[in-house]
Amino acid sequence: MGAPAARIMAADFLIPPELRGVSLAANPAGRVGGVRLQLAAGHGATRLAACYQQIPLRVLPPFQMAENEPALLYLLNPSAGLMDGDGQRIDFEAGPCSRTVVTGQSATRIHPSVQSFATQQWHVRVAEDAILVVLPGPAIPFAGCRYFQRAAIDLAPGAGFVWGDIWLSGRYARGEVSEQFQFSTLIQELSIRRGNHLIFRDRFCWRGPWDRDTAAWHFGGAQACGSLFITGKVEPDLIPDLRGVKQAHFPTAAGDTCLRWLGPSEAVANAVVQTGLRAVALLNGERNGRPWLLESSGLAPNHWFSLVPEDASGAARDAFRETTNA
Repeated sequence: MGAPAARIMAADFLIPPELRGVSLAANPAGRVGGVRLQLAAGHGATRLAACYQQIPLRVLPPFQMAENEPALLYLLNPSAGLMDGDGQRIDFEAGPCSRTVVTGQSATRIHPSVQSFATQQWHVRVAEDAILVVLPGPAIPFAGCRYFQRAAIDLAPGAGFVWGDIWLSGRYARGEVSEQFQFSTLIQELSIRRGNHLIFRDRFCWRGPWDRDTAAWHFGGAQACGSLFITGKVEPDLIPDLRGVKQAHFPTAAGDTCLRWLGPSEAVANAVVQTGLRAVALLNGERNGRPWLLESSGLAPNHWFSLVPEDASGAARDAFRETTNA
């Protein structure tokens, strides 16, 4: 049986109380859509078992660099980013024994909101013995944007899961027309259940624009913040010690791990990606210390999560900034 083919409609999206009174695009064609995906494992590979796609989102078939390695699945937005009134819904089911990394092809650019808001909403189920990593990509809030990101995750008791977020402060590398912290409203909501029990919930609502003091209170003078949720315990020595980055390590009451970072955008992206992909390799029983994907010759070096060494040349750092357009 394939993924349900019923169209994704504006009524399928939750509107948070902070944005009550606004709605998604009145003309939803090409504006309100998403994907419904089912992943299945078999014969040493993870494949799409079912797929429904509706503009403005598209999905590529999973890439697998070698047998028994995790699949890499890209979500593509062929437009310039999330516009005012856009709604993207991602319904995702990782079947038993599947091994997958899901990511966007680049940063998420959140354009100004004049009348409405933009939203991306995830509904994810991870089956017993499946391992799933979700790295949506850096989010770049433009001046005046209103954005709601929601993720509702249901884990089977034996599932492995990693979720990573990276929030940039806006289009800051623009001189006198910098849009750093000039958003209108940013709301993030992440809830994770295991066996129908809530094990983690993280929510914030940031009201902008921020002046210097407010930005310092939230970001401590940094350009970016990042966070990871990882099932199970993460030892501190797994977390890279990167120059100029502040980090925090929080074991949860359910025995899982939450990690936070503040710092330069490239370093925060490095921290989130390195830690998440190393941790998931350990969840998979690999003890060689190698992260998933990052050392593969099949991954292009100009991807947003390609690692930027601390001593990288200006050209290498420029490549990251071009990918994120910060």
